[in-house]
Amino acid sequence: MEQNIPCIVLKDGRTQPVFDYKACLFEKVYVETPVDTDGDGRLDLVAVYIRRPQETTRGMQVPAIYVANPYMLECNEDWYVPHSVDRDVKPFPQQYISREDVTCDPSEVRFHAPRLPRVTEGFAKTAPTDEILLDCVSDWYSYFNSRGYASVFCGGLGTRDSDGFNCCGSPEETAAFRAVIDWLNGRCRAFTNRTDNIEIRADWCTGKVAMSGKSYLGTMCIAVATTGVEGLETIIPEAAISNWYDYYRCNGLNLPAIGWQGDDLDILAKYCFSRAKDPEDYMPVEAEYASWLERIVEAEDRESGNYNRWWDQRNYLNTVSKMKASAFLIHGLADWNVKPTQCANLFAAMEREGLPCKMVLHQGAHIYIHDLEGSPVNEMLHLWLDYWLYGIENGVVDKLPNVLVQSNLDPECWQPSQSFPAAKQREELTLKPAQESGHMVDDLAATVYDRSRDNAAQWLAQLVLEENQKHRLRYFTEPMTEDTRISGTILVSFRAACQAPTAILSAMLVEVGSQKRLTCQQQVVQAGGIHWGLNTPNSDLKRFQMEEEPSPFKVISRGWMNAQNRRNSFCKDAIKPGVFYDYQFAMVPMDHTVKAGNRLCLILYGTDVEATQRPLTAVELEVDQSTVRAMVPFLGKEPETKGETM
Repeated sequence: MEQNIPCIVLKDGRTQPVFDYKACLFEKVYVETPVDTDGDGRLDLVAVYIRRPQETTRGMQVPAIYVANPYMLECNEDWYVPHSVDRDVKPFPQQYISREDVTCDPSEVRFHAPRLPRVTEGFAKTAPTDEILLDCVSDWYSYFNSRGYASVFCGGLGTRDSDGFNCCGSPEETAAFRAVIDWLNGRCRAFTNRTDNIEIRADWCTGKVAMSGKSYLGTMCIAVATTGVEGLETIIPEAAISNWYDYYRCNGLNLPAIGWQGDDLDILAKYCFSRAKDPEDYMPVEAEYASWLERIVEAEDRESGNYNRWWDQRNYLNTVSKMKASAFLIHGLADWNVKPTQCANLFAAMEREGLPCKMVLHQGAHIYIHDLEGSPVNEMLHLWLDYWLYGIENGVVDKLPNVLVQSNLDPECWQPSQSFPAAKQREELTLKPAQESGHMVDDLAATVYDRSRDNAAQWLAQLVLEENQKHRLRYFTEPMTEDTRISGTILVSFRAACQAPTAILSAMLVEVGSQKRLTCQQQVVQAGGIHWGLNTPNSDLKRFQMEEEPSPFKVISRGWMNAQNRRNSFCKDAIKPGVFYDYQFAMVPMDHTVKAGNRLCLILYGTDVEATQRPLTAVELEVDQSTVRAMVPFLGKEPETKGETM
């Protein structure tokens, strides 16, 4: 790679903290996007905040770490009202929908030319403004500011002090966030404010950009990268979405993040529309925004839960082949908000395309892990960014394992592999039914679940442990003779007959056995244990906690399906009561080591009170127990690493 490191000090192949973070120039500019979502005839402007070393005002050029963050300028907490999930799943007559019917051609996306184009009235060199906190891990960005990187933050369409309307994951949102990279590379305009048309250029930027961030922020990394934009060298998505349908739906069911039932894309769009925080800015567009939201509700189609063209537009896996950027993926194996499905599918797609990609899977939930004790991530990312943005030949691409997985038995162990899943094939579990009959009744009223208290933990314990429960079927293995690692996607299949025109089908693989287990809860082990950079505060060092008392079980993974979507996610097939049909679906990809002496338990059930709708009507199902199969990706013993990863 070409090196571009004037004024940078190197030690051990790494950039050093020679720039004063406190002296950084903080600016605000307005980048012109290629879209007009609010229909005022002008291309939407989005506010962009920049923190860059003072040396860049004297001719030095630096690369940029860019964060697309729709949450950063406040959110509409009062507008966050989830849809009701205490309702029956709607049955549908036979549908005849083909794959072509739900496939969107990205080349057909067009944006209208503005009726009122802006004319540049002058130029400015800088656009300084008062500094504000823009990210919950701002210390991490200051670490790189002091090492010769700029940090760039943008809230995007419809956020405070920006034009337009947000439609989460849409081509318009992606194009708006992409425009910031185009501006950093001199391909589009930015202005010092929204009215005067005084243009400002990013002459201080080398044009090399990384995108980073967690959750929605990381999702936008993927969205922009899959457009193939020039100048985006690498992305660091943490707990990010690669396919919005898989975030809000699953096999024809409404199924958002566990713990966020009733959430949907229209609610997220309203939540992030911080432009409404300014009444003067919001009132002129209020009526048009209401129509915009109505179109989102119609397109997301909660009634059927089917995959459609609108969701296909938000499936970035379709356009991975366009990517020019490398990726460093980070995800929690206990993340039931953005499930590991998202990173596993993106990693596999990039692997197929031969694109440079690394992945770290930790034992946490929906979190950043920059402050995690024993984590190699900060050192790895420092090397990664130095290589991709400064061209420093430090061997990071070749020397780092492609995948690192934190062990659930020993959090100090990071298990390397060349790919994910690490297991290359699946083995069929030898299962013994815990009940003679395959008959079950999906009826929440017959369980301990209380809709008024939402006692999901009590419901789960009953589902897994209690005998003689008619709302589920259990199948057990013999105890494991040695610690056994599962790595990848579990497939479950069975034949079943339903006495209703539709049903929810759920499956769960559980480790059963008394054991003190690692949790995703964190504790501080050293206050101020991380020094991020020059003139920046220290951060607390944390670790995942072990249970104080042994627990009787651990859910390894889950999967779900609308019984009418037995062939695919986009077409519903009619169900004849009492007729047996074949069902197969995948659980969420997982990496988990089962302790010797513990058993595996496959559970088949209907309503999942933590994930699916909660029907009011009971549904009877009959499972042919001789057909129940669970294909599990078991892995042989692999070397484990403690500490050093290079």
